Amino acid sequence: MRWKNTIDAYGGIPMLFHWLTAAAFIAAYVIAYYVIWIVDPDTSVKPPLFGLAPNGDRVVPILNIHWMLGISIGFLVVPRLLWRVFGTSPQPLGESRREIIAADVAHWALYALLIVMPLSGYMNTYDPTDFGLFVIPAFKDTSVFAWISSTLGVGWHDVEKPMEAIHRFTGKWVAWPLVVIHVGAALFHHFVRQDAALVRMLLGRATRWRETMP
Repeated sequence: MRWKNTIDAYGGIPMLFHWLTAAAFIAAYVIAYYVIWIVDPDTSVKPPLFGLAPNGDRVVPILNIHWMLGISIGFLVVPRLLWRVFGTSPQPLGESRREIIAADVAHWALYALLIVMPLSGYMNTYDPTDFGLFVIPAFKDTSVFAWISSTLGVGWHDVEKPMEAIHRFTGKWVAWPLVVIHVGAALFHHFVRQDAALVRMLLGRATRWRETMP
């Protein structure tokens, strides 16, 4: 297995970044809406879904998993960006320059999303994130916030409220359209164009596809 990209296919490391990020992203969303719809007494659906009653004591422990995943996504995007900027990228498979530019814009929009969502989420979190082996303090308890507060003369709520608004808006109205476009484009290439856009991001299929290359 090749670990690095070539002009024809993705390597093992970019695949790992891609699928870890995708899994963490989906899990973070599932947990967030589980808390909103079922666990949090203030926002839960009434009558309770699936017979599960709200429980305020469970909100922070469950959200801690959401925060862990979000921060992990934020850290994963850094090597992904470095790999994209400084490494080889497989050649685009679009049939026109306009299509190639659109695909490139969509990819960079996804990278921006993977920065904005974790950053805005972290900056409006009241509680520390407990990873078990270590704890990341809440943003309001960091020296960075202390510097922002003293420099700009703002309090915690002056930062927390807009960050929460950005996080909620991006998560509700930006993230899913981008993901749907990304998945839809991959399926279009696979089933309609019948090219390698999707299979070259699948480990076993990519290996077999490479072996068929002249």
